[in-house]
Amino acid sequence: MTNIDQYNPYPSFQPGQAEAIHQILEAFENGEKVVELNAPTAAGKSLDLYVVGRILSEMVQGRVIYTTPLVALVNQLEDTKAFSAMPVLKGKANYKCPVLQEALGDSKACADDCPYDTWDDAREANQVCASCQYQMARTKFMASNFGATTLARYQMPGPIRQETTILLIDESAGLEKTLIDRATLLMPEEVDLRNLIPSLTAYYHKLTKIVDELSKQIQLTKDLKTKVKLNQERSKADREAHKCTKVLAHLDAGHPYIIDKDRKFRLLDGRSEFEAMIEGLEFVVLASGTPTTGILTDKYQEVRIQHPIPVENRLCIYEPIGSMSYQERNKTAPKIASRIAELHNAHHKKTMVHCGSYVVASMIYDSMPASVKAITILQEQKDREGSKNKFLKASEAIFLSVNFEEGLDLKGPDYPTNVIAKMTFENIKDEFVMARNERDRYKRYNMNTAVSVMQAAGRCTRTVTDYSRTYILDSSWQGFYARCNKLFQPWFKAALRNGNEPEIHQAEYVQVNSQPEQKPANTYKNTSKPVGTPIRTPVEQAILYLAGQCDGAVTKDGVGFNGRDTDFGHSLADWLTSGKYWSAKQAAAATKIAKTYTKQLAKAGINI
Repeated sequence: MTNIDQYNPYPSFQPGQAEAIHQILEAFENGEKVVELNAPTAAGKSLDLYVVGRILSEMVQGRVIYTTPLVALVNQLEDTKAFSAMPVLKGKANYKCPVLQEALGDSKACADDCPYDTWDDAREANQVCASCQYQMARTKFMASNFGATTLARYQMPGPIRQETTILLIDESAGLEKTLIDRATLLMPEEVDLRNLIPSLTAYYHKLTKIVDELSKQIQLTKDLKTKVKLNQERSKADREAHKCTKVLAHLDAGHPYIIDKDRKFRLLDGRSEFEAMIEGLEFVVLASGTPTTGILTDKYQEVRIQHPIPVENRLCIYEPIGSMSYQERNKTAPKIASRIAELHNAHHKKTMVHCGSYVVASMIYDSMPASVKAITILQEQKDREGSKNKFLKASEAIFLSVNFEEGLDLKGPDYPTNVIAKMTFENIKDEFVMARNERDRYKRYNMNTAVSVMQAAGRCTRTVTDYSRTYILDSSWQGFYARCNKLFQPWFKAALRNGNEPEIHQAEYVQVNSQPEQKPANTYKNTSKPVGTPIRTPVEQAILYLAGQCDGAVTKDGVGFNGRDTDFGHSLADWLTSGKYWSAKQAAAATKIAKTYTKQLAKAGINI
């Protein structure tokens, strides 16, 4: 057995880390190709991948690459001194170019704008280019057989990808979406969609000719500004040509896709892109606390680490304020804004709020009480990073965020409160989402929502000494969890509570943590009713289950209400989740409706 301690830059491993490393190495030695590392927040998956990478780089010929779809994580790796044995290379856009900044008068000019084909050409033209930050990072990276880079940089054609033998992918939950996005192509008007393959092939050849012609012009041009402009045009055409080859390959293989009303080609399944990415590799590790490996491949081995943070330090509390569906959000947003203010005022530190969309974030901001509005940060659409940094630097703030369910590391005592104000459902009316749901019966739709909730719940409790509470205020949660609870990881289920349940004590935590697979004691009592209200009646459970609260996502394939009952059924469910009681007539109507779905309800364990 390999002595893994010598590869650890820290004094020791956390519980479960060493065992996980040994299991991954054993899987490699046994000839497994794909391993899923299921490691929750603070379990140390980055260190696991780093140690595995160092060991395997000494065992194989070729390059071992540590990568991730998250650029922010690559930046963290670069800034972590303990990982200095792993050189980091990012995309050219991440390296500023002082030569071009001065010549173009543009502070944003970077290595991606460089018009020179080789570093030698650049140094010959300008001596300052000898210290090019991108080329220096690339030289160091290529000199090592173990390094880290962004997924976008890894996927570019060239020696890095060709020489890679082993791929370690951190934060892989969103990998399929990333792969599909990189294979998406906006079809130009000159491509005849009725004669797609020949027409697209002709367009591809046109692009290659454009690239060749621009390359010649760049060589002949002396003016630097003109060279940069030509190079930008060449890069755009080259990227477009590369996407054409991807699309043509998918068309030739018959992989499922749509071309939407905007003429965008989009794959409906990322498996083919994943298979192409790992073709020729000896070994692949996909690491995440919310793994989605099953939507990419059926052939993989799981390695699991238990959650190291005590469950009482990371409780997730369902406290339904009201539905944030399109029909109800105008009424619910002010109530949620008021509750956010109350939660924040319990600590007067920094409160993270996940809003789901910019529209919802703005609605909540407009409704924030005057007492906290001055410290409330509304995320700007055009300055995502600026809004985030403003929040991080503040001594007290409420951050109404959008799409920060992952990639934000809020560790330490300054972040005691984490709020999910709006469940993040994909747009059910989007052509791509509709086509994919028709194909896989909402598998990815539901998986993406579940992952989003779990990722959001982990933002503020990042180390074993952290403490935070996550509050789910959108009542759409109840129906979704009732229908999709199997998609949630045991560590999340163990921490899930109702708002009117007492907090658990240490003894209870030990029991839950020692049996992570069991379901949490959660009966979804409505917290708007008095404490001690009986558990939902079977008819109430049935209506809430059938409604699903997924913005219409459960109206097909024998799941949820049929078309006749949808509107009334959802109104009955919304009545309950808003804290109201049914009238006798409503209860009788609900009973009549529920009895028409006895087979579906029986499968969910609900008997009428």
